[in-house]
Amino acid sequence: MKKMFLLQALCLFVSVSLFGQYKSKFPDIPIVDVHFHFSATTDIANVLKVSETIKQKYGSNLAFWVNLNDPHQALEEMKATGTNRVLFATNVGRPHKGLSVTAEEVITKVRNGYVGLKFWFGDPHRVLAEGERGITEIDDIRFADFFAALERANILMTSLHIADPNGPFGDRQNWMADPVYYWKQIRAFENVVAKYPKLTIIAAHAAWIICQDAQLDYLRYMLSKYPNLYIDLAATFQYFPILNRDNLRDFMIEYQDRIVYGTDGGRVSDNAIDSHAERYSRTFAILETNQTVNGSFFGDQPVKGLDLPREVLEKIYYKNAVLLYPGLKEAMGLERRRP
Repeated sequence: MKKMFLLQALCLFVSVSLFGQYKSKFPDIPIVDVHFHFSATTDIANVLKVSETIKQKYGSNLAFWVNLNDPHQALEEMKATGTNRVLFATNVGRPHKGLSVTAEEVITKVRNGYVGLKFWFGDPHRVLAEGERGITEIDDIRFADFFAALERANILMTSLHIADPNGPFGDRQNWMADPVYYWKQIRAFENVVAKYPKLTIIAAHAAWIICQDAQLDYLRYMLSKYPNLYIDLAATFQYFPILNRDNLRDFMIEYQDRIVYGTDGGRVSDNAIDSHAERYSRTFAILETNQTVNGSFFGDQPVKGLDLPREVLEKIYYKNAVLLYPGLKEAMGLERRRP
């Protein structure tokens, strides 16, 4: 038993050491992070430095971002800082006490330079105090006219955050530990996806239906039934070890046309350039290699790489995003060739 433990430890050390020497086999594939939160121009300036560091140290081409924080009056300044490499979404955050904007206001913003809407409907317990009245499910009738108007106007739901993580028995996670309450949120989310079939929805964090194998099967069902639904991978990599690796890899390949890359990154300080570059590179290694990677964008738990085929990586990294996000194809200079 002791020898077996030492052998496993050695294998882990070797795989992690190999990751330290990791260089992308796909430096020509541009990567779009569709789930990032820039709060200031300094964040954008520094993430561009992160991109250069990644290119030099790891060979990957982190090229574009979608900012899910609405910069409001600072939009033009942040656009200029981003040198045409950042697209911007407007957002509705924590609408559990009622909507703070109208559908018409959202539509006007999208018609004037925004790519779509982020709608944050996380765990109501994070917004409503115990006993406080409010909107506790996303399919509440009070949102119906809002969603219907967005559907009619063909507004992209660039990010819809539903619920919070709920893991397997014995590891339920601290976010939304009650599985009954969790599934009530997910079922309400499905009702919205079904009710507005022409509303294209990109579910943030894979709709958090990715923290155990049974959830992944339900996500398969959702993607197979609702062609208007897509998912991003933001902040999900740290949950990959909970899943059966082959099951997850098969899922990624089967639904390669419905998945986009994201991280849920945020503030990037001057002294965090190298650490952000390393965090990004871990996610690339998880998707691109069969190595055991020592951590991901969040968390430090070892993750066995998925070794996805090039054609799958191309779709997840940028081709699917090009088809979804208005203006991205032009920004990437892809007008003359099929994405």
